Amino acid sequence: MISEHDFTGLKCPLPVLKAKRVLKSLKKGDQVIFISDDPASPIDFSHFCENEGYDISIKSSLSGLYYFTLLKN
Repeated sequence: MISEHDFTGLKCPLPVLKAKRVLKSLKKGDQVIFISDDPASPIDFSHFCENEGYDISIKSSLSGLYYFTLLKN
């Protein structure tokens, strides 16, 4: 299952806190995409995934949006 959650307009640490809630409801192997416009979110999501053991892919666009794809292990 792949789902998408838009956290634009939220500032640190809210995107990661909301993402953590979403990830609790997923099953192993599920992927989720989070979108954020907070410049600190790439660092926050990277640290979160490193500490919690999620695989992450970070992509940014020219419009200032960051797309994080996480895989629940």
